[in-house]
Amino acid sequence: MVIRTIANKVGTFEIEGNTISYLQPLSTFHTQEMNQVQKWYKDKLQTLKQSDQYLPAKDISFQSGQVCYTYDVTGLQSFNVLKKMYLEDKYPYYLSLIQLAKEKQVQVLWETENLVIDVDTSSVKTLVIEHQSFTIENEKSRLNAVKELIIVSLTSLQHVYGRPKRSDFFEQSEEVIQFAEMIYLRLDSLDHMASFIQSLYDESEERKRQEQEELSQRIADKKRFTIPNLIPIQFFQSKSDKRAEIRTDLSTSSKKQKSINQKESKMRFLIGTAIILVGALLLNILLTNANKNAESSERQPAIQQETNNVEKVYLNGLLGDTEGVMKVLEARDYDNLDEKEKKLLHQLWMKHGSYEKLLAKDESAVSQLTEYMTNQNLPKELDRLQDILKVSNPHIEFAKGVLAKEWEKVLANRDVVELTEGRKTHIVTAFLQKKDMKGAKAFVSENAPNNDGLMDRVLTSEKNQVEMAALEEEKALLQKTIDESEDLSKVSEAMQKMNEVKSKLDKLNKSNGL
Repeated sequence: MVIRTIANKVGTFEIEGNTISYLQPLSTFHTQEMNQVQKWYKDKLQTLKQSDQYLPAKDISFQSGQVCYTYDVTGLQSFNVLKKMYLEDKYPYYLSLIQLAKEKQVQVLWETENLVIDVDTSSVKTLVIEHQSFTIENEKSRLNAVKELIIVSLTSLQHVYGRPKRSDFFEQSEEVIQFAEMIYLRLDSLDHMASFIQSLYDESEERKRQEQEELSQRIADKKRFTIPNLIPIQFFQSKSDKRAEIRTDLSTSSKKQKSINQKESKMRFLIGTAIILVGALLLNILLTNANKNAESSERQPAIQQETNNVEKVYLNGLLGDTEGVMKVLEARDYDNLDEKEKKLLHQLWMKHGSYEKLLAKDESAVSQLTEYMTNQNLPKELDRLQDILKVSNPHIEFAKGVLAKEWEKVLANRDVVELTEGRKTHIVTAFLQKKDMKGAKAFVSENAPNNDGLMDRVLTSEKNQVEMAALEEEKALLQKTIDESEDLSKVSEAMQKMNEVKSKLDKLNKSNGL
């Protein structure tokens, strides 16, 4: 299975087994010559050969208009493996990450997909790096990028937008929470962060050393106090000696034997009493069941007839007579309906427009009703519901905004409606339609942190917008060549490329995440 994620605005990571590929359109590079891209990449690696934190690409190729870097990560593990470790086991990896960030001569793509860990050396390695023909767009500083990656490794989050909640942490001890607060809120430089983590690491190693010494001492003490050293010598005498000693002991213990016989007598009495009580209890249960069976047999014909009638009504409901089912349920005492029957009745009231009945039983049903009307595209029913309520309601305003594609109205009511999964999707759509990527990311991170689908929509849309902007620029340059050049071969080539650019723009417009 191939896992794809967006990075560097227009790039894509593809992870399959022990191979990680990074693809980015050639049009976003500073040269359109693949030979030059490969040369400048190798030149950059040559300047970093003293460090083993930069994993070289095993191949750089050209695929469908994109440059593809391919990396072999056999023997290495994903950065997210740190999430499974205890805090004190993560310290050396954090120090390695900080060392990577302090290397000023190279720009690294600060994404979890671009980082792998080497368990053998307790270090972090990076894949994609900036070079002369390729620019990395990091929105955060090196310090903030490291802070975010550390928080990501401590929590269930994949991105950090604001202060994480305590429930986000895998380890929720005070030690971990205080460590996270120190890293994320107080330390203001990579050097301070490195010193802080190094001191914790040294303390951890010293504690482990002392614990190992104590364990070794306990093992040595156990060897000195073995069973042979503690058992008296008379236990190793001959069998005949033991038997004589035991017989002597028995001959002088008549009082003990009498005591034991008395205890056994009491025990037999208690067991007998218990058996009698259990027998009486079983007899009572049998008689009670017999009486119940007799009573139920008398009522059986009436109950059977009622059951048959109900089953017939439900069968008709399955065949389309939902109104008949609704009338049967309404005829019964509402308080005696079980939860499934109440839920069914609510759905039928909603379907048949009996909004007053539903609201009389459940005042909070406005949320459910408006979502149903939105999904069924029923703007007139929203107006009718508004007339019933006689007061404005944010759920109705939100639903009207969705159906009319009035995205400002959707965003204006996002904080005062119940955030169902459907409404979260509409809110993200509204942010994307307004081209507010930061707002979309912040909303998803706060309200749907585990919904990878929503965040993927946002990242895909962001990537597509950047790529579309680059294609629009290329389109303008090609149009200028077509309009002004007197070289027919250049004009012909520009027109051919123009068709390709237009085709790419059409595809992006159709798959822009909206």
